[in-house]
Amino acid sequence: MIYFSENNWSSWKYDDGPLWARSTSAQEKLIPVYKKMDREILSLKEEALLAAKSTKDHYPDQTLNLFLSGGLDSELMLKSFLEIGEKPKVFIVRYEDDINLYDVSYAVTICGMLKIDYKIIDFNLKKFYENNAEKVADDAQCDRPRMLPSMTYADYVDGLSLLSMGDMYWARPHSNYNIKAEWKAIELESDFAADRYNIFHNRPCIHLWARWSPGMMMAHTKWKWFHRLINDQIPGKLGNSSSKLQGWQEEFPNIIPREKLHGFEKIDPLINEFEKFLENKYKGLPYRRQYDMTLDELYYMVTGKGYVASSV
Repeated sequence: MIYFSENNWSSWKYDDGPLWARSTSAQEKLIPVYKKMDREILSLKEEALLAAKSTKDHYPDQTLNLFLSGGLDSELMLKSFLEIGEKPKVFIVRYEDDINLYDVSYAVTICGMLKIDYKIIDFNLKKFYENNAEKVADDAQCDRPRMLPSMTYADYVDGLSLLSMGDMYWARPHSNYNIKAEWKAIELESDFAADRYNIFHNRPCIHLWARWSPGMMMAHTKWKWFHRLINDQIPGKLGNSSSKLQGWQEEFPNIIPREKLHGFEKIDPLINEFEKFLENKYKGLPYRRQYDMTLDELYYMVTGKGYVASSV
C-alpha cells in the first residue's frame, strides 16, 4: 500500500467520480475529500512530532530521504524526525547559476546548526524545461511550471522521498479593506497533481508532508496571527504567504527569520515561456481548478464540527 498522507486521509475527486482520479474534462469540478479526524487539533510542533512518528510507522522499512528546501516547513520536518530519534538522509537541491542560492544557503545553515550531514543534488532547471518538463506535466496533469521540478526529485534517491509542501493557502476575496471580507481556504489542483504524478509512476513519495495528517494541516488555525489575518487586522494582505512568518515566530520564537521566496525568481522569463507552451498544447490551462472553503466549512470537512463548535 502506498500512502501519500496518514492513512491516505486526504484525496480528491472530480464531480462524483472515484478518488485519486485523473481528469478527463476541463469542465469537471475538483472536490477535495478528507477523512475526518477523531481528536483535538494540537500545536504545530506537537502535530509535527506525531506526524514524524506516523510517517515512520507507515513506512517502517523504507530509507527516509528528506529534501530540505531552506524554508520553514522543511526545517520543521527535519527537526521533528531528529527529535523522535530518526536520522533521515538529507538532500539539498541546488539549481544552476545560483538560481536558488538564497534557499540553499538557509538549508546549509540549518544543517550546520543541527550538526547533520547533507548531500547536494545539482539540478539544471533550464535543461529540465527544455527536455523533461513536458512529460512531467502530462504525467501529473499539471500546468503550473514551478510545481514540476520537485516532482522528479525522488528520481535521485532510493527509498521514501519527503518534501514538506502542501500547507493550506488562504485568500481574501477583494482588496477593499473598508468592506469586511470572509477569507477562504483554497485547495489547488496543482497540489493534488504531485500525488497524481507519484500514483502514475507507482512509487512511494510524500510530497505534501505539511499535510501528512489532518492536525498538521489545521494547526496554524490556532495561531493568533491567523485570527488577526482573517479578521482583517493585518491591512493590505490578500493571502497568507507574506505574513506567515509571524505565525511561525509565535510558536517557534527562535527560528531564523527569512523571506518567503519560490526559488524561481531569476528565471521567470523561462517559466513564462514554458507556461505559454503548455497553454498552447492544452488549448488553455485546464488544471488550474481550485476548491474554496470558509473556515467553518473547512473545519466541518476535517473534524465533523464547525469552527466555533471545535472551541479552538
